[in-house]
Amino acid sequence: MATNTAYTAANVAFPDGVVRRASGKITFPADAITAADYVAVECGFIPKKVEFINITDRIRVEHYEGMTADTCIKTAAAGTVTLETTNKGITLTGNGFQVSQNATLAVIAASKVCHWVAEA
Repeated sequence: MATNTAYTAANVAFPDGVVRRASGKITFPADAITAADYVAVECGFIPKKVEFINITDRIRVEHYEGMTADTCIKTAAAGTVTLETTNKGITLTGNGFQVSQNATLAVIAASKVCHWVAEA
């Protein structure tokens, strides 16, 4: 069996050989969430993978390097997986990422507890 070298990808690390990883927890207040806004997370690097999970409602959104800005893969509490392209999503920034507060995306809402992990 031969290796298809046209589709072989290398695991590229930073020049110093260190893999970057950051995580955190955000508890949103009971105040109204503005659906047109974003939550910005600074992790000190541009992530290649982001997972943002609403623990309260069991909703997960993920973004991987190469995906279009403001999109994500969403897993709902019932297990339904969708590619979100019209309900906004996650955008990588120069120092982290931002997550849409879009009401239809529904990952960020008032009084919800969220956890996130970013890796590069």
